Amino acid sequence: MRKLIERLIGLRGLAAGIATAGFLAVALSGIAASADEGWLVDFEAAKQQAAKEGKSILMEFTGSDWCPPCIALKKKVLDTDQFKKRAPEKFVLLKLDNPNDKSKQTPAEIAQYRKLAADYKVSGVPTIILADDAGRPFAKNVGFGGQEPEAYVDNLERQLTNRAKRDDLLAQAAKAQGEEKAKLLDQAIAVVDAELAVSVYAAEVAEITKLDSENKAGLKGKFEGVVKAAEVRKAIGEIRRLGPTAEALAKMEELLTTLKPEGEALQEVLVGKGLITAQLGDKAAGKAILEQALAAAPNSRMARSLSQFLATQFNDGEESKDAPAKQEKAPAKP
Repeated sequence: MRKLIERLIGLRGLAAGIATAGFLAVALSGIAASADEGWLVDFEAAKQQAAKEGKSILMEFTGSDWCPPCIALKKKVLDTDQFKKRAPEKFVLLKLDNPNDKSKQTPAEIAQYRKLAADYKVSGVPTIILADDAGRPFAKNVGFGGQEPEAYVDNLERQLTNRAKRDDLLAQAAKAQGEEKAKLLDQAIAVVDAELAVSVYAAEVAEITKLDSENKAGLKGKFEGVVKAAEVRKAIGEIRRLGPTAEALAKMEELLTTLKPEGEALQEVLVGKGLITAQLGDKAAGKAILEQALAAAPNSRMARSLSQFLATQFNDGEESKDAPAKQEKAPAKP
């Protein structure tokens, strides 16, 4: 049950062109200069190289020694001649690894992964982030569907148009005022999902909410809702560390009254509350709360998993015999 519960609550060695000063900065940072051939492992070095060469950054968040889709992506795409020839023409490659065996990583490299995974809202691996030379993302790809190398690189190259579109809209916004400017800024940062935008486009989000202070365009409400949802998810993560306890259940109740979440955020709190209730022994009450959670956002990404969970774990009060097998199919966590 634990894995399915987690599902529910639920990245060229240094090129010769890099300046000596840049190389020294990498060495002093405590992070190795390169990982696999053609890949950097230091974010600051990647940004410097991207700025120097006029390229974007391709960040691969991976679990190289434990995540099956990550291993498949590396073997079927990243290690192929097709990828090695084409990708470096447009991107500086940055590998951000979170392996089980961290013996070959420095403490700085391990800390870097944790920070960037949080900044870029990485909830599963493999995740590919495309960003400009300042590290501002314009595309995010999660998982690996088995694409052929040519098709995979074609898609990455197509996503470069997201950057051009964003930059054009930001240029238009710089000349606009009021609600029109707010709308242009919103369109510009829509190259990534709203939760990631709040994290990495904080200045633009602040300006949007200021320009739409009365919520006439619905943008202030939109981003305030995203911020609240992020607060709810962070709080849920902290509560989960307490395990299925009466204290955890009380804190879930407190979340409902203090943050007053709605939609998907409400669904996540109710899922947490329902699971804890069931684990504490009251399966009937737990099932009722989970049904409330499903109704709170029936079209969410979580809804399908929740519906399956209800069907398998609350079948006339008995857990399905094949439930453990299904639980092992939970997506890889970073």
